[in-house]
Amino acid sequence: MTRASRALRIRPFRALRYAPEAPAGRDGRIAPPYDVIAPAQRERLARHPYNIVHLDLPQAKPGSDPYLDAAERLRSWVRDGVLIRDERPALYLCEQQYQGPEGPLRRRGLFARLDLEAYDAGVVIPHERTLERPRLDRLCLLEATRAHLSAVFMLHPDPDARVSRLLAEEIRGEPVLEASDGDGIGYRLVRLDEARVIDGLQELLRDQWALIADGHHRYESALAYHESRLAEGDRDAGHILAFLCSLEDEGLIVLPIHRLVHSLPGFSPDRVLKALAAWFDLEPVGDPQRLGAAVRAGQSRPGVFGLLFGAGGGAFVARWKDGAGLDRPVMQAVPELLRRLDVILLHRLILEEVLGIDSEAQSRQAHLDYVKDEAQLLERTGGALLGVLLNPTRIEQVVEVGRAGLRLPQKTTYFQPKVPSGLVIDPLDG
Repeated sequence: MTRASRALRIRPFRALRYAPEAPAGRDGRIAPPYDVIAPAQRERLARHPYNIVHLDLPQAKPGSDPYLDAAERLRSWVRDGVLIRDERPALYLCEQQYQGPEGPLRRRGLFARLDLEAYDAGVVIPHERTLERPRLDRLCLLEATRAHLSAVFMLHPDPDARVSRLLAEEIRGEPVLEASDGDGIGYRLVRLDEARVIDGLQELLRDQWALIADGHHRYESALAYHESRLAEGDRDAGHILAFLCSLEDEGLIVLPIHRLVHSLPGFSPDRVLKALAAWFDLEPVGDPQRLGAAVRAGQSRPGVFGLLFGAGGGAFVARWKDGAGLDRPVMQAVPELLRRLDVILLHRLILEEVLGIDSEAQSRQAHLDYVKDEAQLLERTGGALLGVLLNPTRIEQVVEVGRAGLRLPQKTTYFQPKVPSGLVIDPLDG
């Protein structure tokens, strides 16, 4: 790609959307992003015959290809009028209303067709590492369906709030969809098809960059598909469906993703605590229910973790002794910008150095599970070896790392609320 093309280019598109009077009612058709849906939740969502989960997270059946099944189902929904294609290209403004930690919140963003750019152009910025298996999964689905079924969630700077003010004006328009999901989040979707509004948003965003919040695998799969189509002489896949939200939006919340350690032979809580004492101050916590509050009380400093050992092994707050362990080989290879981030201290000093779960095993998620809910971690630790509670990585840290061209471990951040699948679909074909 030439340097002249390196701009954040958004375009309107003719969305494929659920028909207002589609069978089986208005709600119950959207779903969270595919990669946060647990098997039990997928089963519950799939009870609705037209829930987007049937397309975005197809289930393998004996003797069939789940990706081809999803493609055929998509065609049948269009043929039967479950999904309809908008006649004119548009951008789509979405407002999410939900209950935050301290009261009601709302977040606004924009569904748009975004021109793909290679990471080295500095326009689209990743912040997490990806894995081959989910990249291949999304690539197979894109190849089969020829549609972007869910949006990549991206964050853009808006320091003077010009984009936010424009969206605040337009959200008062007539919605094309109002819906809610099973988590109590309300959605209002407004279609923006006036040239004045589209031109204004394109101009405001053109010279910006965008950080991928959620959807690294989808973005990289779209890049791979674009390259394969170009090799065949086709230029029909050079874009992605994006949901663009301001970094300054007050409704943007970043939560931590906690770790659960299991199936390590020879695991000994006493040995782990003894090893950790070289780099951490350890404080026993008598009531595990108080562990989360104790960890949050230390979020102004790096390296504060809650450790809950399984089988009644006790709970501890671990506070990093600033600078301790940085001379270890596992930390010396880490760029200076990353060395004092909680997730790096956890993965390098605790998981790798103390527990022996090396970086290759971590990438395979061997001996590790990831838990987003604190209460669930406390519950599940009883059947595991060790649960680790973290504080969230601050959004300014994520931006700094991404803009420096560095990556954080997978599942470092959990942006809330998620951008659901099923509000709009962007087909590659007419």
